[in-house]
Amino acid sequence: MNVSMEQNARDSFIYDVAVIGAGPAGVQAAISAWHQGRRVLVLDAGAVSQRKGRAYWAKSVEIEDAPGLGPITGPKLRSHLQGLLRSRAADDPREPHIAMRGAFVLRVRREGGLFTIAASLAPLKAGKVQQTGDFKAHRVVVASGFEDGWPDIEVAGDRERMLERYRTAFRYAGNHGGWHLCIRCDGHLHRGGHFVLLGVGDSIYEASLGAQDFTDSITVLTNGRPHGMSEAQMRQLEERDIRIDERPITSHLGEGTLLRGLRFADGEEIYADGFLVDEGLRPNSDYLADFRLRRNADGLLVTGDDSMVLREDGEPETGLYAAGDIVAGQRKLIATAMALGQDAGLGASDSLRRWQEAL
Repeated sequence: MNVSMEQNARDSFIYDVAVIGAGPAGVQAAISAWHQGRRVLVLDAGAVSQRKGRAYWAKSVEIEDAPGLGPITGPKLRSHLQGLLRSRAADDPREPHIAMRGAFVLRVRREGGLFTIAASLAPLKAGKVQQTGDFKAHRVVVASGFEDGWPDIEVAGDRERMLERYRTAFRYAGNHGGWHLCIRCDGHLHRGGHFVLLGVGDSIYEASLGAQDFTDSITVLTNGRPHGMSEAQMRQLEERDIRIDERPITSHLGEGTLLRGLRFADGEEIYADGFLVDEGLRPNSDYLADFRLRRNADGLLVTGDDSMVLREDGEPETGLYAAGDIVAGQRKLIATAMALGQDAGLGASDSLRRWQEAL
């Protein structure tokens, strides 16, 4: 059998569990299901797109809060986890194994007792899908996370998702001096320094609460918008001597990959030791449009105690599980994602038993 014929045969195979996402949650879900004797498919969007996941953004900053993994940088973590998946492949697809495919999922639908997953199997060209394929599974674990919002500073408005050169230089928290996205993860890098937080509303208020664990020098920028915080929240910030500046921001100020400051529209500049942005998030779950699922205000999926995704009526969507950052009400940390992945992988595996616990 040649390579293409063998690949087609594997793609037409019905897997026990399909995992959408190859981050810490997805990898743990896959390994946990495999460990219970299941045949598992992992679909990794990062192999055919720029969606590598928040856990992999770090460049030079080592991850230190995930026991058993750290200290390790984001790219090395990705390589390590992919190695774990590859080591669980099998020549005979009838045996318990983990198969990996580079695939950007376009749609998940239920057909009878199976899930069919339609996906793009190659990078887009001019925004168009070049190659598609379908995968089938008895159970699906959604672990595709979300995309963080980005401030409209030096945005090229004529090209979607394209920013000027500072986006590449400053977006990644791993640069130490770039934009951070998680105060719990990176606040310690600037302990005792001046921290600038960019955002509005409850999210930036919560970031301010977290920043006070590391410094007493905090400034909140809104980039030309009302701060969006309640009177009680504002009183707390005033008591902590946290300044709020609502002036529009026009540009980054930096050297190489080091972000040093920001320039306001009136020409004044602000400098700091650390910068954090929280412009909201966009869940990577458009492919679930066929399902009427319960979500929180940010669009994250709500799950039950068994990690099964809940429908809008509060009942579980049988066979559909979720893990990691895409789950509502969970801390966005690698250790949390792996724990959720284990729960989802085991839950999906347990539901496939020939007989269940007696009532």
